[in-house]
Amino acid sequence: MAKKPTPPPASDPARLAYKISQSEIWANVVNNLVRWGGLLGIAFYGYKIAASLAGETTAADIGINIATDFRISEALAWLLGGGGVAYGIGQRKLRKDVIERFSERQKTLESLIDPNRTSSELDPRGDNKPEDKL
Repeated sequence: MAKKPTPPPASDPARLAYKISQSEIWANVVNNLVRWGGLLGIAFYGYKIAASLAGETTAADIGINIATDFRISEALAWLLGGGGVAYGIGQRKLRKDVIERFSERQKTLESLIDPNRTSSELDPRGDNKPEDKL
């Protein structure tokens, strides 16, 4: 009669890898249950709210009327326009920061090439003198 094979010891790397992969699978299952269960719960309670308010005039009805009166295209135009202005202001500041960071190095290198070079008299951020502006 043949002897039964003995199971590998608990410290065997293959057994440890198997247990780790099993725990990762269960963690993914629980993660998906929580994620999709939460989304399903939100949808269910949204349905219950809508069903309980159906056919009734409430403050929510007034809020919906005000929100639907607002033109989406006009809001989108203001949002994109304001976003473009904010982006431009941010880019201008970044450009001036870089000019300020390199201005001293630029002056040093230019004076090495031509020691008699005169200054443009721009400020370190690259702006003109205030008296030069009209």
